Amino acid sequence: MTLGRWGLPLADSINDWVYQSMTYQYGVTGVRTTAPEALALGSGVCQDYAHLMLAVCRAIGLPSRYVSGHLLGQGGTHAWVEVVLPTKDGTGDAIAWTFDPTHASRGGMGHVTIAVGSDYSDVAPTSGTYLSPARGRLVSSKHVTLTDLDYDTG
Repeated sequence: MTLGRWGLPLADSINDWVYQSMTYQYGVTGVRTTAPEALALGSGVCQDYAHLMLAVCRAIGLPSRYVSGHLLGQGGTHAWVEVVLPTKDGTGDAIAWTFDPTHASRGGMGHVTIAVGSDYSDVAPTSGTYLSPARGRLVSSKHVTLTDLDYDTG
């Protein structure tokens, strides 16, 4: 990773490095696993990939945040990172660029944001436990409808 770069090129390099440093493996980490612990294991799930990318971005001064949501076509929830960078138009505005280190990609229309925060603890999709003597099966589904689309006509 070249530290002389900043902005999108550096965020792309971090995204790639995290992807190459980890192997996706369910069940080896939990919600309290830290980024250094996941890196030492070399494996984890999407939240571990996101936490590792956040740790590196923040250590070198790239403003970033944790995103919890859904990746269309996949089951369950998903986590990724947004790197917030200033626009170059002098307005003082910024753009949140989506990075998915679990898949070594930039996010896209299939990444549906549910919540944004500093890490998993800010945006946990569910919490708590329900125990019952009854046996059953939990079934859920997701439906996404595009209701509005803003785009830059350049």
